[in-house]
Amino acid sequence: MNNIENLFDYSVGQFEAIDHLLTMGVGAHLAALVFFLVCSQFVAPKYRVATALSCIVMVSAGLILVSQAGMWTDAFAFNGSVYELQDLTFSNGYRYVNWMVTIPCLLTQLLIVLNFTGSTLFKKATYLILAAWGMIITGYIGQLYEVSDISQLYIWGAISTVFFVIMNFIVGTSIATAKSTLLGGTQSTIMKIFWLMMFAWTLYPIAYLVPAFMNNADGVVVRQLLFTIADISSKVIYGLMITYVAIHQSAASGYLPAQQVLGRLATDKKAA
Repeated sequence: MNNIENLFDYSVGQFEAIDHLLTMGVGAHLAALVFFLVCSQFVAPKYRVATALSCIVMVSAGLILVSQAGMWTDAFAFNGSVYELQDLTFSNGYRYVNWMVTIPCLLTQLLIVLNFTGSTLFKKATYLILAAWGMIITGYIGQLYEVSDISQLYIWGAISTVFFVIMNFIVGTSIATAKSTLLGGTQSTIMKIFWLMMFAWTLYPIAYLVPAFMNNADGVVVRQLLFTIADISSKVIYGLMITYVAIHQSAASGYLPAQQVLGRLATDKKAA
């Protein structure tokens, strides 16, 4: 994939900004992985798959970002004044491979904490995953043209947006349908999760369109910044909020470890 990242030379500041952003993404996902592993013991079996899916997301995204960070430092070398491209090129295509795994996981864990089960869970998850894959695949095709044909970038981006809207519609209606079933006073949290998803997922199409409105080295920095904010928001922060909902619902349904950890947290808060 010939991304715009390979078209420019970079100042020391620009190169290191991107390197640091990618490294920060790796650190955030690995730290969250440890947190989710620890918290899994406090989640009732009914919701534990949601926590396991967060762990899968952290591993998958973390490994891809490690690859991205290594590829960035391997693709460019300092010539005494700027960083210039070497024989190896940098590609954002690996992000799309990662999203094919992580987005279905993120959507499925939302359905689980919304208390969907059985055939309803399977049906909704299937529709969401198909919409997500349609969005990702058409977006991937569009980025193939970001250097050679901006009109194709727009066309495939528009097709991807159709799937994006369908996916968000299913998410919104699912939350509206199931919000009343939530336990432990988590209804307001689930709405915050919805708006977090809308914010984070909107950053990805903006990053996709950077070649159309900021086709220079600064634009590359902006794109990687958008990707990093979106990754941490839509995976790490989202996962933390899903875990919050899972633990509170576990406690409200009588799961003792969840009640105990929430009781300790409340005691610690009062003591502080």
